[in-house]
Amino acid sequence: MTTALDAIKAAYPDRYYAATDGSVVTGVLDVWGGTTNNPQEQINVLALPAVSELIALTADQFAETVGATNIPVSDGALIYAKRYAAEYDHTAAQPTPVIGRYDLWTLGSHKNFSLANLLLLSAADWQALGGDYAGKENKGVQDGKLIDYTPPPVPVPLPDQAKSEQAWIQYQVNLATAMKEVFTDPMKTYVKAIAAIADGTDTTSTALPARPDPIMA
Repeated sequence: MTTALDAIKAAYPDRYYAATDGSVVTGVLDVWGGTTNNPQEQINVLALPAVSELIALTADQFAETVGATNIPVSDGALIYAKRYAAEYDHTAAQPTPVIGRYDLWTLGSHKNFSLANLLLLSAADWQALGGDYAGKENKGVQDGKLIDYTPPPVPVPLPDQAKSEQAWIQYQVNLATAMKEVFTDPMKTYVKAIAAIADGTDTTSTALPARPDPIMA
């Protein structure tokens, strides 16, 4: 015996659907349950649009529509298949840092995002990224997944390294003066080498020379 629910399922083979005006979602339906994404709100199944006028949703998509205010659609499909996204530079070597985070279904207006630069996220990944609160800065993207990410250290130019080393040298000068001692010849050579790198006279070195030992005679 065919039940009313059987008839509904025959007409609407997917349980969840979105009604649209062609540009945004205007309503979300649990057709088999006779409700919307608010289970307390009942719908008249007999008055529903034809299935061809609706967009089928997965159970996860249906769940994520709660609280969504602006879900864009185009050509009979959701523009963003998931509510949440992390933005990254898809042309950069991976792993690469997350540079933006978006609740795509609540934006007042949708910027011209490049889908290539968006990693669509599950609700769990969105929470791992900070959820509705401040985003975490230690996240990156690799092989289509959200990962923990520590940016590589920014290389310090060699002349700047040499200038920092000169502060150490000055400290040694002060010690030598206080102790009435003098630098060893290797230390004197080191001081000159560091000065040449710091002022740009030495343009061929690629690393600072090793500190001499001993320093004082």
